Amino acid sequence: MVLQNHYMQTWPAGARLSFGVYYGNRCVGVLVFGYSTATAAKVERLVPGLVQKQYLEMQRMWIADVMGHNTESKTLSLAIADIKKNYPAVKLIYTHAGGCKNDCGIVYQASAWLYFGRSKCEDFYLTADGKYRNIVAELRFGRVKGKGKTKQQVGEEAFGPGAIVDAWRYAYVYPIDRGLRRLLKKTAQPFPKQSDHFRFDQEFVT
Repeated sequence: MVLQNHYMQTWPAGARLSFGVYYGNRCVGVLVFGYSTATAAKVERLVPGLVQKQYLEMQRMWIADVMGHNTESKTLSLAIADIKKNYPAVKLIYTHAGGCKNDCGIVYQASAWLYFGRSKCEDFYLTADGKYRNIVAELRFGRVKGKGKTKQQVGEEAFGPGAIVDAWRYAYVYPIDRGLRRLLKKTAQPFPKQSDHFRFDQEFVT
């Protein structure tokens, strides 16, 4: 499901836990949680001292659009409830919106996540045939030598014609532990209200 439908078309190497979303006997979505090479550093910046068993990163989420506007938030709540019940050591879930899609995270805002700012995202490459690729992986595993090259040149060498995506990455956390939620709410930021891309054409009205 991830390889065929998620915009990244890759399975995260650090995946540890996944959920299928079913409508009748048909699988219409998937959520994947685990650890990337950068998860520990992301969490450490927010909550110093947590050990790996106390957090997860949500790495992939895809749900068929035909399921309607509220399916993603409902699915997130069910997955988090399952994690809380069956993995009691987990105190926090980290994820980010945006990236190559530049979505500011409407679904997380509707699901009681906390927002911790955005950072520039220039490591995604959109190929001429409409596929998103991450140039960081190409550099990390030595498939492309990046010394002296621009990110655009790295993308072209690795994937052919296309362009680096100019976007933002928005950081969100869901503190399962109530004490941790109270602590993090003190430093959480107001939700971003604008985005170049909204799923299902959602937007805020003020």
